[in-house]
Amino acid sequence: MSRNWLQWASAIALSCTVLITPGEAIAQDVNTLVQQAQAAYEAGDLSGAATAWEAVIEEEPDSAFAHAWLGFVLDQSGDAEGAIAAYRDAVELNPEDAVTLNNLGNLLAVQGDLEDSIRFLEQAIEADPDYARAYNNLGISLRQNGQPEDAVSAYRRAIELDPRYAEVYDNLGVALAILGQLEESVLAHQQAIDLGPDNPAVAYTNLGVSLFELGRTDEALEAYQMALEANPDYSLAHRNLGDLQAAEGNREAAIASYQRAIDLNPQDELAQEKLDALMEDEPTDNSSAQDY
Repeated sequence: MSRNWLQWASAIALSCTVLITPGEAIAQDVNTLVQQAQAAYEAGDLSGAATAWEAVIEEEPDSAFAHAWLGFVLDQSGDAEGAIAAYRDAVELNPEDAVTLNNLGNLLAVQGDLEDSIRFLEQAIEADPDYARAYNNLGISLRQNGQPEDAVSAYRRAIELDPRYAEVYDNLGVALAILGQLEESVLAHQQAIDLGPDNPAVAYTNLGVSLFELGRTDEALEAYQMALEANPDYSLAHRNLGDLQAAEGNREAAIASYQRAIDLNPQDELAQEKLDALMEDEPTDNSSAQDY
């Protein structure tokens, strides 16, 4: 047996006993934390998921994936400020992550930061020009920012990319109504309903608004009734129904509708104002008071 062979055999034995290098051990720890985070999220434990993702980030601070997931979990938890911070870290690390750019833009819009929302949603589209959801969210932010024409363009592009995206048709209908294109608005809302939106009560309510403004009150009434059949607790449908009833002189029914809207949404100041006016027998102008 030669000396060289013994050294080679010893080297093999050594390599077999040292199974994990320090770097590999860290990687294994991170993988375990990721699995824990995903398991917690799937179990509905958002706090546990957030804690696990924070631990992942402590080990891998440059992981855009981990920051993005932390943002998503915090968003689901209702921690908008924390979610925005995590999303910002994620897109700084990976500016081409269209999904996270979209999520960030959408959340910023909810928080009222429309300029930043539009900026990040445009970046999402630049990263993925075929991202229909980002075009839809961009349209929402543009409309809320007082740019309904630009919103219509964004919605139409979303429809080109995904012709069966029901919510986009509904949003398009709202923007068209703001522009005074009520007949087209009605058609867009009807298309949304035909496609089966996730929230039919919203689509029927929006349809009712456009029909009401066209003076087609019987059809508007039917639309509001369909909205409340889909979701009896949709406060806006109750308020808009009250507007229609008040406009037709049905005072008692309008009072009941406004009261129901307030019961469901105590922060609805407009419904409270309308109810107070009716209770005091003051004339109310409901001809253009409908809301989306």
